[in-house]
Amino acid sequence: MASNYIQDHNRLFGDLTAALSRDLARLSSEANGGRSILFVYPPEDEEKYIEEAKKRYTDGYEFIDLRELFTEFVDSKGLDKFKRQFKNMGTEVFVSQNYSEGTFYSHLMKRVVEVSSKGVSPVLVHTGVIYKMGFSNQNIMEDPNVMKFQKPLVFFYPATLKNDTIYFLDKQPASKYRCVVVI
Repeated sequence: MASNYIQDHNRLFGDLTAALSRDLARLSSEANGGRSILFVYPPEDEEKYIEEAKKRYTDGYEFIDLRELFTEFVDSKGLDKFKRQFKNMGTEVFVSQNYSEGTFYSHLMKRVVEVSSKGVSPVLVHTGVIYKMGFSNQNIMEDPNVMKFQKPLVFFYPATLKNDTIYFLDKQPASKYRCVVVI
C-alpha cells in the first residue's frame, strides 16, 4: 500500500494537470477573472513537490525560484546598499506604495512578465521567501499584467488547511480569490 504522501502527491499533480489543461476562459471564470493556479501542498514536503513538478512540467513552463530571484535582487543593489535601504525603509524595500521601481516586488514582476512573454506559464517556487515582505500571492495574482496573461501563472504554495482555511507556511491565512486552488 502506498504512503499518504504518494497518494496525496498523485492526486494533487493530477488535479494540477487538469487545471492546466483547461482553456483560459474556463480557468479565468473559475478564478474570479484571475489567471492563476494556487498549488497547495504541505510545507514539509516542498522540495519533493518542486522536484516532481520539474520532472512533469518541462515543455510550456518555466520555473522561477524566488530564493534565487531574491539573491539576484540583493546582488543587483549590492549588499551594503540593500542593508542601508532596509534599515532606512523597512519593508518598503520589498514593496512600496510610494514608488514602483527598485523593490523586490517590481523585480519579481518583471521576471514573471518576461517569462509569460515567451508564451509559457511562469511557475513560482520557494514562495515562502515573500512571507512578511508586505505583499502576498494575492498581490501577484491581481497584478494587471498577470490578469492579461495568455497562460496561467502557477504559484507553489506551502500551506496547511484548517477548517477550510488555507494557512501559508502554517501561519498566514490565504485568499482563494483570483485563482483556481488545487489542494
